[in-house]
Amino acid sequence: MRLSILAILAAFTLSSCNLDLVVNAENGNGDVVTKTRNLDDDFTGVRGSSGLDVFLEEGSENKVVVEADSNLHEYIETEVSNGVLKIRTTKNINRAKSKKVYVTYTSLNTVEASSGADVIASDVIRAEKLDLSSSSGADLELEIDAREVMVKCSSGADIKVTGRAKYLTADASSGSDINARNLEATKVRAEVSSGADIVVNVVESLDAKASSGGDIKYYGDPMTVNKKDGKSSAIRKM
Repeated sequence: MRLSILAILAAFTLSSCNLDLVVNAENGNGDVVTKTRNLDDDFTGVRGSSGLDVFLEEGSENKVVVEADSNLHEYIETEVSNGVLKIRTTKNINRAKSKKVYVTYTSLNTVEASSGADVIASDVIRAEKLDLSSSSGADLELEIDAREVMVKCSSGADIKVTGRAKYLTADASSGSDINARNLEATKVRAEVSSGADIVVNVVESLDAKASSGGDIKYYGDPMTVNKKDGKSSAIRKM
């Protein structure tokens, strides 16, 4: 009986904590306002998080515009640190009519999405070397033209990348997905694990490793294919 009472009290405490989290989250008031943010420094990287919608566009100057419910602007933070524009919230946002951040950039070499954010680029991102990453249920979608690109995805996140690259390194884990079907890459190194999936388009050579239920699918007719897969994993040509 005592154990049952303790279990009930524990369940009630957890429910109260969850209720507090919902109560403490901020709801938008439906009055959408657009504001331009002042930036103290230039940036060559963008990191979107906290479930925000981030849109990237190439331009002649770096600029950030936030479109959100008027009472939410104070909780949406946009700051540059070590050359990276970090976009996040300082308080949980429960519901909002809009929570969009429009980023104009002159050049980029790093794009990251995390914590349920959606980061989408409307223009081709051109770079000598480009690092892309997505984690914790976030989505990243963009077209690139790069000599070398590193793509890393984890924790149920998704990355869709198109365009072309000479060297592609792709790493996916923990139920995440990298879709590079329409990224024409000359040389590809791909590694997948823990139920994740990678799709690539290879021109010349593929070095692939799959484990723990991960799958790699590749398009194209590469001259060289080195692959290593486990019993519950697969690497196959499409």
